[in-house]
Amino acid sequence: MNPTEIKAVLAEMGGRANKTLGQHFLIDHSALEAIVGAADIRKDDRVLEVGPGLGVLTLALREAGAEVVAIEQDRRFIPRLVEQGFQVIHGDAATMHWHEAIGDGIWKFVSNLPYSITSLAIRKALYAPHPPERVVVLIQKEVAERVLARDGKQSLLSLMVALASTSSRIVKRVAPGAFFPPPKVESAVLEIVPMSIADRLQKWGMDSEKIMQVAKVGFAHPRKKVRSNLAAFSFTEMDFEQAGISINARAEELGPEQWAKLAKKTRRPGE
Repeated sequence: MNPTEIKAVLAEMGGRANKTLGQHFLIDHSALEAIVGAADIRKDDRVLEVGPGLGVLTLALREAGAEVVAIEQDRRFIPRLVEQGFQVIHGDAATMHWHEAIGDGIWKFVSNLPYSITSLAIRKALYAPHPPERVVVLIQKEVAERVLARDGKQSLLSLMVALASTSSRIVKRVAPGAFFPPPKVESAVLEIVPMSIADRLQKWGMDSEKIMQVAKVGFAHPRKKVRSNLAAFSFTEMDFEQAGISINARAEELGPEQWAKLAKKTRRPGE
């Protein structure tokens, strides 16, 4: 769809793009192709999409062979999507239990995400009871770059993704003009290949969620040394040394392996 067509459809619905919901409709075919290509859609793939809007990506996924389950918060778009034969669930994807929508089989998460729920949506996908086979999302470029951050620039977001995936990469950078209305920032197509829960347990020696619980405390005050932030855990100097962590290190300098080693040393009260 082009801007003129989008304006016409929105006018029929009695409104315009909802800024509160972060609606920016994709109009660039090369970006659309990059998303579908990175998702590696095969016939009868089960795909969950958040925020389908006018159904441009939804249609492209179906044409590639996918069966799409879409979660849409804006009621205006639901009749149009249903008329096109899509399975649509009305609700707030930020609060819904996704596994109830997508089921227990193999699935993929593919979306042009509203910027406001990017981190939460990625987390809900990767840490679902049955993680997806592939995650491909169109998000703010700055956030995509934070997901990939390493070498002393770790964040809770990059750690969260690293603990639950085998790889992640930016597939394509997308200019504001690829959307209507155009956002004020650049975007990027991000691809993540999740690890199964069994593989995570084997690699890290424990549940990734438990590692994140320690890391959240460690990142609570980024400018402080991580040892100060983690004082409540009563880690010893030997604990940090065995985890390969300097006494002067800050949370952003620690990699997933170090957080995992540290998390294994958490003690129950009285130990």
